[in-house]
Formats: sequence, C-alpha cells, structure tokens
Amino acid sequence: MATNDFTDDRIDELGARLRRGIGIADRNAYQPYLQYLTRLRWALEGELRHLNPGAEVGSRTKRVETVAAKLRRRPGLNLSQVTDLAGCRVILPNREAQAAVVSRLRRVYDVQEVDDKSDSPKSGYRAVHLDIRYRGQLVEIQVQTRNQHLWQRVSELAAGQDIAIKYGGGHPRVARALLELSELAYRCDLEGRDLPDAAIAETEAVIESVYSGSPG
Repeated sequence: MATNDFTDDRIDELGARLRRGIGIADRNAYQPYLQYLTRLRWALEGELRHLNPGAEVGSRTKRVETVAAKLRRRPGLNLSQVTDLAGCRVILPNREAQAAVVSRLRRVYDVQEVDDKSDSPKSGYRAVHLDIRYRGQLVEIQVQTRNQHLWQRVSELAAGQDIAIKYGGGHPRVARALLELSELAYRCDLEGRDLPDAAIAETEAVIESVYSGSPG
C-alpha cells in the first residue's frame, strides 16, 4: 500500500488478518505499514528533540508479533484504534519537568487523550501517555521521569522472563518486588531524589533468583 492508502478501513483489514494468525503473506502485507509507522515515529522523534533539547528522547515501533497478540487479547479492538503501534518516549529529570513538557505537548500537537499514570500506576508502571493524531495516524508519546524509567527497565527485565508481569500476573515474589520498587521510585520523585542503585540491584536480584531457580 502507498502512504495515502493507509485508511482506517485498510488498516482494520490488515488487523483482522493478523488476529487470525501470522503467516508469511500476513507479514508481507504488514511490512509497508510498519515502514510507514517507522518513518512517522522518526519524524516525531526529531520534532520532540527540537522541542525539548534537554530531554532524553527515543522511539520504537511494535513488532508484528506483539501487535497480533494485543489484537487477540482484545477481540473488539480494531488495528486503527491501537495508539501505541508507533511511539516516542521523553525522559525528564523530575515531576516538574514532566508536567511542563506534557503541558507544552498539549499545546503543540492534536492530543486525543491523556492518561496520567504517575500517581495511579498500572502494575507498578508510571508515566504520562499522550495519544496524538500525527499526520493522520494515532501515535503515542510517553513522558516519564528518570525514576519512572529506571523502574520500567527493571520491569522489562522481568517481563523478558515472564510476559505476564506486564499485565499484573507473574511470580508473586517478582510482582511484589516490582510494586515495592515502584512505590520507592514514586517517593523519590516526590522528594526530589534519585532512585537508589541499591534498591534497583535488590529487585534485580529477586528477578534473577526466581527465574534462575536459585534459592533465596
């Protein structure tokens, strides 16, 4: 499909194919759309770097396997409604800078929805998500403090062993350790201090112990 062929109807047709399974033909059909999303998030990443020169900015595009799994988990969701197929992340030193950047982004972009998980986390995850309409495509911008991002890196380490961790499941010891680290990160943000390296290392040690089968 050419760029101007990515209408919601065509995107939803592609999503229906991915929900049924991922064969070679389905991967090939998704590839042009993936390339289009990648170009979009590169363009948005460049704009965000210009808007926030002091921030750490990155971007990513979801793998087709992740997209298909999400569609299967949520049968009523159309692919055109998925906001995080392509996304950018902005990492800032503290909550004040986070709030200031969110305010600025709301003025600059066509924001469809704001989901602030800073005070009310999901399975320990904290961030502010902005769903924007960017060049006709729904794209997600995640705005995090550095402490929130450090927690996410540890959580992703656990999710690499057990994806259920991302959705509130997984091994109870790991889930509990991540929730405790999330609360500590929250207190550190409120107090204006960095999440201690020792707390991060302790949580990583729990993850290693559980998934390696080591005692303790």
